Amino acid sequence: MSAPIIWIGIPMIFSLILFFIRASRVITLIIGGGISAFLALLALTFKIESVFPLGPLSMEISSTLTILGRNFVITDSERFIVAFMFSMCAFWIFGSRISGTNSFFVPNVLAIITLFVAALSVQPFLYAALIIEIAVLISIPIFFQRGQPVKQGIIRFLVFQTLAIPFILFSGWGFAAAPSSINSQATYFQAGVLLAIGLGLWLAIFPFHTWVPLLARDGHPYSAGFILSMLPTTILIFFLDFLNTFSWLREQSILLSISQNLGIVMIVMGGLFAAFQRELTRLIGYAVMVEIGFSLLAMSLNQIIGWQSYILVMIPRIIGIAICTLAISIWKNKELNMDIDGFHGEFYKSTFAMVGFLVGWFTFSGLPLLPGFPTKLPILIGLSQITLTSIIFVSIGLFGLFVAGFRFLAIIFSTRNNEDKIETESLLQKIFFSFGVVLLLAMGIFPSLVLNPFLEILSAFANLN
Repeated sequence: MSAPIIWIGIPMIFSLILFFIRASRVITLIIGGGISAFLALLALTFKIESVFPLGPLSMEISSTLTILGRNFVITDSERFIVAFMFSMCAFWIFGSRISGTNSFFVPNVLAIITLFVAALSVQPFLYAALIIEIAVLISIPIFFQRGQPVKQGIIRFLVFQTLAIPFILFSGWGFAAAPSSINSQATYFQAGVLLAIGLGLWLAIFPFHTWVPLLARDGHPYSAGFILSMLPTTILIFFLDFLNTFSWLREQSILLSISQNLGIVMIVMGGLFAAFQRELTRLIGYAVMVEIGFSLLAMSLNQIIGWQSYILVMIPRIIGIAICTLAISIWKNKELNMDIDGFHGEFYKSTFAMVGFLVGWFTFSGLPLLPGFPTKLPILIGLSQITLTSIIFVSIGLFGLFVAGFRFLAIIFSTRNNEDKIETESLLQKIFFSFGVVLLLAMGIFPSLVLNPFLEILSAFANLN
């Protein structure tokens, strides 16, 4: 038995089965979430390349599976990445119970996460681009909303993700051909430029960022939140492998400088756009831009504190996006006006959803006692040792998120025309939002206890430690 069969083959088979029985929503949710949680637990407990006694028999989990000359390799140090991916898969699947997503969500999400794991494990790495493109194509049905046509944001998302593929493929070819090239330095440089463009399209880095707020507006909020959190997370881990394999990339000061400047631009733009944005769905897109900006800043530090922050900012980001988009989905299902002014007095009707949304939003803002603070603070400290000017611009971006949050906070407590203060939330909604809020608070108050175990992900990248 090989690790790729367990963590790629088996969940892919289950996703196909769930696709054909997707009309049974509760059954697909229980099976999809259950298999994801089981695979995450299995990755945490079973060591790869070890022999396990099973009564009179024994079983060894090998790390490699070869298909058509291509190797899928999941080493023991990479099983923490696998556990992380499938635990997040279970989190998103169980949350979909109250989000109002369509019947494609559970089977397609399980398939997408499985393909992400396959993309991170395939060798040669350039095939990862093709696998990620398949995952993008599979993601399109989960955005569909009953009675609505395919909108601009979904199409633009597909176009930008597809445009990234040739750049990634050509960069992979360049990195492979450079050692035997007459002018290897020039070949490496050209491949690096192609890689940067491809990653820019994938991660919606300026100036390729326009699809993010549009997707948040036009797709189903919860489905858009899943893609806006898990796709960048996969790409960022994929890029870590590049930096770990090609050490000369980390030594290019121009690359680090560009990453730092683009990160600052993403944070400032996202924060300022959020401060003046009135449509709640688009706010999540701008928060994602800020979060990607912080990942770029963490990478630009090129030191252990930066790599640790690079990993740690991912965790509260995913949870925050999930809880915010879950709240928006519920409000949208109630046919509320998504303009901020339409939420006057809504706190009294959707108390748990409102608290969940605000905790998630101020996590993006870096409010103390929430996990955005201990994960972003080391990045700011490292950046301050390089230049104080950058800190000013980053502070402007974060201030924009605070403005958006407090403006929304002021509106939800105000009422108009003596509106009735009626509690309309179900018990299941209260449980989900309470769990999300407690989880984020635990991460913020006890980061060393809750977040630091995720640093085991870095063990897969020995050259970065």
